[in-house]
Amino acid sequence: MTVIKADIANIQKIVDAMREGPVVIPTETLYALAVPISSKSGFDAVYRLKGVRMQSASPIGFYGIRDMEKFCVMDEGAKNIVRKLMPGPLTLILKSKTEAHWVVNGRIAARISSSLLVREIIRRVGPITLVGANIRGFRSSSELGEIMKQFGERIRLYVNGGELKGIPSTIYDYTSKKMLREGPITLKSIKEAENGIR
Repeated sequence: MTVIKADIANIQKIVDAMREGPVVIPTETLYALAVPISSKSGFDAVYRLKGVRMQSASPIGFYGIRDMEKFCVMDEGAKNIVRKLMPGPLTLILKSKTEAHWVVNGRIAARISSSLLVREIIRRVGPITLVGANIRGFRSSSELGEIMKQFGERIRLYVNGGELKGIPSTIYDYTSKKMLREGPITLKSIKEAENGIR
């Protein structure tokens, strides 16, 4: 088990570790279990670590709107939301263009993180999981120490970004036009962005 600082200088160490299995990284909201979605074994390991089955759309981090368009069905309203509110603490559930081990019920929970560290990782390895770093029955934590107590030696690398804001991202299901969890971004802001008002 290794702990390193959330520093751009450590990107290669993080990328190398992610090729071996899930890594805990900081986002702009909470800590996440991250592995390239291209690795089925790594992706499956994320959910084994959490002790849950993947039953709803899995949170996936993309570099930008072009990446999202490769995998997600996006009309002009969805593109407006992404252009105006991402990068940021918003998870947008969209229909998938593809069938893959990381797609559930034909949907993807898409994120574009505002964390420069997260985006640089994605730039190098492609889309990654941004699944909450907690075991079933435990709450997500903004403190790395609490997460380390949960996973211990089962995670090879922890990336320390200090105490995070701890406010989970807003989750908006664009396929049903329903707010699933309101976080820093409000439904009003999403609707205005969708309609090109802001």
